[in-house]
Amino acid sequence: MFEEQQQQLPFAPRVALGVAALLLALAGAAFWHGPSRAPVSAPRHQAATPLLARLPGAPLPEVRAEAVAVVRLRGDEVLFAKNAEARLPIASITKLMTALVFADAVEPLTPVAISDSAKRVGEEDEKRSSLPAGERVKAEDLLKLLIISSDGDAAYAAAEYLGGMDAPERMLFQEKIARFVERMNTRAREMGLANTRFANPSGMDGPENFSSTTDLVRIAREITERHPELWSMSRTQESFIFGGTGKRYGVVNTNPLLAEFPAIYGSKTGFEDEAKGALLMLYELAPDERIAIVLLRSPDRFADGRALIQWIENSFAIAPR
Repeated sequence: MFEEQQQQLPFAPRVALGVAALLLALAGAAFWHGPSRAPVSAPRHQAATPLLARLPGAPLPEVRAEAVAVVRLRGDEVLFAKNAEARLPIASITKLMTALVFADAVEPLTPVAISDSAKRVGEEDEKRSSLPAGERVKAEDLLKLLIISSDGDAAYAAAEYLGGMDAPERMLFQEKIARFVERMNTRAREMGLANTRFANPSGMDGPENFSSTTDLVRIAREITERHPELWSMSRTQESFIFGGTGKRYGVVNTNPLLAEFPAIYGSKTGFEDEAKGALLMLYELAPDERIAIVLLRSPDRFADGRALIQWIENSFAIAPR
C-alpha cells in the first residue's frame, strides 16, 4: 500500500520521503544492537592487579622468630609463612586493636584524661609516657602515645575512657577496663579472628592475651582500610604533643628500622618477657603495593625484620599485567 502511494507522488516529494525513511533507518540502527550484543563501550579505566613476580635465585629468608607471616595485602598472597596459625603472646602489638576500637568510637579532638589508675597499672617496668596523672590530651594525641611510643598508660587511659562511656557513675576502674576488653574481643570475633583473644589493652603477658601472625595481618588490613591515619602516626620517628595545661611532651618511636627503610608504610613493636620480641610492619614495595610482615617470639625482632625486608626487595618485583 505504501509503495503504491509512493509511486503516485510527484518526483520531489518521493525524494524527500525516501530521505526521511533512510534517516529513520539509520537512527534505529544506531540505537539497536540486538539482545546478544555487548555494551557499546566498556569502562575507560579498568585497573588490573599488577603481577608480583618472584625474581630468580633469591634464597628463603633466615629468621629466628617462632612465627612469621609475610603477606601481600592485595589479594592475600602469602609470600612466606612459619607457624602462621600458632597462638602466641603478642605484647604491645595488642595496642593496634586498642587503637582501632578507640579510633572507631571517639572523635579525634575529644579530651581524654590520664587517670592515676592508668598511670599505676601494670608492672614496674611497664612503659609509660611522661604525662602526669590528671593531664588531659586530645584523643588523636593519645593514639600517638599508643602507636608511636607504645605507652601502657595511654592504652589504659583509652580503655578507661571508652569503657566508662554510658556507664554507671561509680563504676570502678577495672570494670571500665573489662568493658573495653570485651569490645576488643567482640571486634575480633566480628573480623573472624579465630586465633585471637585479648585480656588487657596494653599487651601485658597473660595466658588469655594471644594472637597469630595470620590474624595480625587481618588487623593490619582493617586499619589500612578504616584508619590509615594510624599508620601515618606510626611512621613518625620523633615528635611532641601538648597537654591540656599547655605543657609539651616528647614522643619517640620504638622502631629503629624506620630510619633505615623509608618504604615502611606503618609499624608496631612489642616486647614482653613471655612474648619476647614482636614486630608488625607494612612495607611498600611499590606505590599502593603493601606487604605485611609479622613476626612473633623473636630473640632479635629488628634483625629479623631487616632480613625480611631485604628478602622482599631481593626476591620480588611489581610488574603490570
